[in-house]
Order: sequence, then C-alpha cells, then structure tokens
Amino acid sequence: SNMIDSCTPAVTMISSAFGALALAGGVIAPSLLAPQATTHSAVRTLMGTRIHLTVVADDARQAETAITATFDAMARLVALFDHRQPASALATLNRSGYLAAAPVEMVDVLKQAVEFGELTAGAFDVTVKPLLDARRAGVTALSTLRSVVDYRQIEIDGQRVRLGLRGAAITLDGIAKGRVIDGGVEALRQLGFDQVLVEAGGDLRTLGRRADGTPWRVGIAHPRRAAQGEVLSVLPVAAQAVATSGDYMDTFAADYSEHHILDPRLGRSPVDLASATVLAATAMEADALGTALMVLGSQAGLALAERLPGVEAVLVTKDLRELATSGAAVRQATA
Repeated sequence: SNMIDSCTPAVTMISSAFGALALAGGVIAPSLLAPQATTHSAVRTLMGTRIHLTVVADDARQAETAITATFDAMARLVALFDHRQPASALATLNRSGYLAAAPVEMVDVLKQAVEFGELTAGAFDVTVKPLLDARRAGVTALSTLRSVVDYRQIEIDGQRVRLGLRGAAITLDGIAKGRVIDGGVEALRQLGFDQVLVEAGGDLRTLGRRADGTPWRVGIAHPRRAAQGEVLSVLPVAAQAVATSGDYMDTFAADYSEHHILDPRLGRSPVDLASATVLAATAMEADALGTALMVLGSQAGLALAERLPGVEAVLVTKDLRELATSGAAVRQATA
C-alpha cells in the first residue's frame, strides 16, 4: 500500500444510501439510541491522499470539533513519516543516516517495521527505497543496490536512530499509512466516539458497527477494473482494519509485471499476485502485511496469514483467482 500516491482506491465501501460516507454505526440498544444520533462525515486531502472520517454522534457540533482535531492529529503523523517532505524526520534520516532525537512515534513505527522484517524473513523491508528510486528512474540492473537493502541495519537506541550502511534509505509507504489511520481512530476514541470509520487511500479501520448493528461491508477491488469501481467480492468488517496492496495501484508496465512493490531480496516485482487484502486488529499491521503478502506470493502468504492471530487475508492471483484464509468471510460481489 502506498502511503501518499495511491491513485486508485484499493477498497470500496459498500452502502445502499450514500456510498462511502453513509457508513458508521455500532451496536446500541434501541432504548439507548438518542433520537438525534446522526452520522457525520468529512473528507480532507493530506499530502495527496484523500482521508474520510465518519463518526456517529448525537451532537453535531461535538462531532465536527472532533473531526477537525482528528484531521490535525493525522496531519502531524503524516509530516513525520513522509520521505517526500524535505523537512520530515524521515527525510532527514535518509539524508544524514542519523537522527539524534527521533520523534517517539517514528521510533515506534521503525521498531514495528523491523519486527515485520523478521516475521516475513525480509519480504517486508522498509530499506527498499534505493531499489524503488532506481526502478522509478528507469534503472533495471539493481543488483549493486541490493547490498544496501537490509532492515537489520536499522540501529535504534532510545530515540537515536542510525542507518548502518552508506547509501541506505527508508520508505515507510508500506506501513505508515496504517499508522496514520490508527492515529485517527485513537484520536476519535479519546474524544469519546466509539462508532467510527477512518479511511485513507483505500485502507481503513472501524470501531463498532453501523447504526443498525450490522458490520460495515468492504468491497475488494477487481485488480484489472478497479478504476471503474468494479468489486470482486465483499468482506464484512466490524472493529477491524483492512488494507489492500495491488500491482495496479502504481504500475510501471502495461501488463502489471513491474509495479511499486518490489521483492527487497530480489530487486524486482513479485510475479504471483495481483492484490493482497488483509484484515487485522490495527491498520498498521494490515498495511505492512498486505505489502508482505504481495511479495511472499499465494502459498507462503496464505500460510503466514493463517498462523497469525486475528489476521485474515484474501489474495487475488494474476489470473484473477481468489484465495482466502479459513476465517475470511468472503462473499461474492453480487451477493
């Protein structure tokens, strides 16, 4: 999943009435449901990504105040994690190879990124940036750059962060969007809202359910007709996060063989899957695992998702077969 320039939405929120913005809710006994409880939604673009917030509240002014505060909290996180912003902590680390006092949130994300590197045996590796930059610049012989790609070189000591290899650089595009979504959910929760949906560039997290007590429904995009809004299948989601990575989101080749997801171990795009959708407890976990499963491919990817507690996955192969973990309640889009 691409933190900033995901042009094509990875998932489509499905709802009968108002599309993406009608989705909110939670299980509330009818007697407790104040008659004025209503759904409040807003959209803001933060550094190229459209972010939707939806909250159920019985006070419109409180909801609007909370939404504004939450967008501000999310914007602060984006400003830390975006390597494209020259003043960001991450851009500074990439330039100098060292941060004497990294922001606490950034240290946390980097620690988690290293853990996902361990979990996936290097299929998820945030130090892949030099390979991606070269690929975007049209360089195809990437073998020499592969030597600086290794998540194990990230040295973290308190708030000091150091890149152990000269020429190394980090992109958090495969994990930070999830962390920004989690930050939005946490901000709304702390402001007293427990029926919320936070969505950014197709990745999302929910608290509670819709007002009628049913789960949200998330559509998995057809990887070859995503731009037309076509959906392959539908997942019910309640108090969970969902993220999708796909070969169609930022592709370098008409046949989708080269795209923005690279196998950090090989320096080329993985060949097996068209998309990987992951359900997990947090958006950060879903975001990182979606990227990792694209790299691991169908067999190893499904095996990893099956053994992780609270994680389900739906993988779509290049020939558009859907493979799902045993606990994924996938329904065909026509259902």
